[in-house]
Amino acid sequence: MKKICPICNINFNAKRRITKYCSRKCYWKSLEGKPAWNKGIKTGPNDKISKAKKGKPAWNKGKKFPEISGEKNGRWIKDRTKLVKRQERNDSAYKEWRNLVLKRDNYQCKICGEKYTKEHKLVVHHILPWKDYPELRYNINNGITLCQFHHPRKRVDERRRIPEFKKLVVSYEQ
Repeated sequence: MKKICPICNINFNAKRRITKYCSRKCYWKSLEGKPAWNKGIKTGPNDKISKAKKGKPAWNKGKKFPEISGEKNGRWIKDRTKLVKRQERNDSAYKEWRNLVLKRDNYQCKICGEKYTKEHKLVVHHILPWKDYPELRYNINNGITLCQFHHPRKRVDERRRIPEFKKLVVSYEQ
């Protein structure tokens, strides 16, 4: 669509119907000398509130708040062993156990047999829970390789499937 710019009188191809100017430079020139779009417009019902509060101190002016630190803080961790548990899953013994279980299971899910891909990510799962059986944490026979689809999502499912997982691991070892 051919148009003529009202500022510089140049013919130009308009990509949209609403385009009046050939460039942003011409558009900004057209605004020179015009008042701002909101000049003289009142802000609305909140305008009265701000006038009423003019000259009065803020509600929190001069108030001192108690410093909340240590045990009074909402984020205080009473049981520091939770922090240690996070680190246990990141130590070299855990990584070695995980790699050994993956290698034993040939890097594939024990239920469906799928190998690792972008769609089928593998998880090494403790058959007997990490928390309840600390002596079996790094026992290779307590681990099974599963894809995320077959990995139990709830503790109830996890406990219900313990015998099934044990059979899969035992059958593989023989």
